[in-house]
Amino acid sequence: MLIYRSHFIGLTIEGELPEKVNCYEGVFYNYFSVGMDAQVAYGFHHLRNEKPYLAQGPISNKLIYSGYSCTQGWFVTPCISDPSLRGLENILRMHVRKVNCSEWEQIPVPKSVRAIVALNLHNYGSGRNPWGNPKRKYLEKPETAVSLPCDSCVSLALKGFVEAHVDDGLLEIFGLKHGWHASFVMVELISAKHIAQAAAIRFEVRSGEGKDTYMQMDGEPWKQPMSKEYSSIVEIKRVPFQSLMVNGE
Repeated sequence: MLIYRSHFIGLTIEGELPEKVNCYEGVFYNYFSVGMDAQVAYGFHHLRNEKPYLAQGPISNKLIYSGYSCTQGWFVTPCISDPSLRGLENILRMHVRKVNCSEWEQIPVPKSVRAIVALNLHNYGSGRNPWGNPKRKYLEKPETAVSLPCDSCVSLALKGFVEAHVDDGLLEIFGLKHGWHASFVMVELISAKHIAQAAAIRFEVRSGEGKDTYMQMDGEPWKQPMSKEYSSIVEIKRVPFQSLMVNGE
């Protein structure tokens, strides 16, 4: 199992820096996300902390989550006059770094995406596999593939995708468009919007229409302040060590 760190240190910053800069570090094992799914999770956690008697079981938790999804506009994207104003492309810029590569590559954020997830392990949302299993016809022949740390990852997709494995040194980056799209992904009728696979990711967020955005790591959400003058940067890369299970005997 790989462990990834989200931090703000050692980045090349363009333009002037503000007088005060805050830097934080954190470690996640499963996933990091930014956007509407983190906003819904933040609302649920905030309510549970204020009124714990409302969230006393899985059924009530699902009802609360559904309620927040509806009130935040997660299910009514088609009813908004300009859906792009509620998407991430106006506030988020994303760069990735491939395996055995030192150069950062900018990846465009799809206009329809309102949540982006960087997935380390296959499981997301109570054991779902939103990345899915790409069909063989979408993968190149083995002789055109690149070598990866995992011996079974021998096929390179036409769009740069490979078969996902927990030990391949890659993060799967996918998007969720709206509540209906996320619902079909969660019941595994369809796969999420495939965006990229990378060994490291750099997110840059800057204020658009709103003053805050929402992020979460392994289900722990927070509200991230944004500025129109300065960017907030999150860099995700593998930590140089692995956690070990210690036998207490």
